[in-house]
Amino acid sequence: MLHQRNKLFVILIGILLLASCNRYIKYDEKEISDIRKRVLNTSQGILGKNEYYAIYQMANDSINNWINHELGLWKYRGKTIDYQLDSIFCVNTKANKIFFAILEPDMPGEISVQDGISYFYGVKIRNTWYFFKGPGMVLLREWYQEDIRTPLSFEKLKQITTSNIYRHYLTKNKKGEWEINERLFADFTSAAWSSNWQTNTIEQWDSIYIDIINKQWEDHWKAEQKAKEDQRKAEIMEQYLNSLKK
Repeated sequence: MLHQRNKLFVILIGILLLASCNRYIKYDEKEISDIRKRVLNTSQGILGKNEYYAIYQMANDSINNWINHELGLWKYRGKTIDYQLDSIFCVNTKANKIFFAILEPDMPGEISVQDGISYFYGVKIRNTWYFFKGPGMVLLREWYQEDIRTPLSFEKLKQITTSNIYRHYLTKNKKGEWEINERLFADFTSAAWSSNWQTNTIEQWDSIYIDIINKQWEDHWKAEQKAKEDQRKAEIMEQYLNSLKK
């Protein structure tokens, strides 16, 4: 009886160890690599390598510009919170819409136990590329690793992005050939994400979006000018109070 109990105990320990090893979400590295290569080759095949890397640089420059001007929540990126624009992106057949992923590990320590991935869109309007952030995904660290106080690595975030986003970019047709899934590009230029800006034509959407961008920068400029004026008034008041002490 004791021998049987010991045997059962060993089996139970083995089951628990096996379960603990398999409780985290893992990815097939070869499959992830193959998906990323297909995405890269397809996008570069449509745009050409030079245009591809030029668009990627423009997207990064846009984000850095928003961060430097502290536009909205972007003022926290690259300062208190790290980020990385994924190195590959998807483009539609007409070469006028693209989407990336922004990899967003949160802060380490006791504050956060989750990280994120956000869609990042690009639309070509009147021969100019415009970029904007889309919806995001919240990723609990406990799904992927034991240490919930350490942010997920950029490499892990790329795997998650590839498995959940990029794998849907290309689908096989009846002939077994890879083709672009154009439905992925439909909503982010239809204003489907807002009941305030329903549009019927791409021209209407283009006009609305450019107005939104201009309004955003105008509001930021006004806020910046007001902050400078408030600072100037504070300096004048400080000088006046110091003169009274003399």
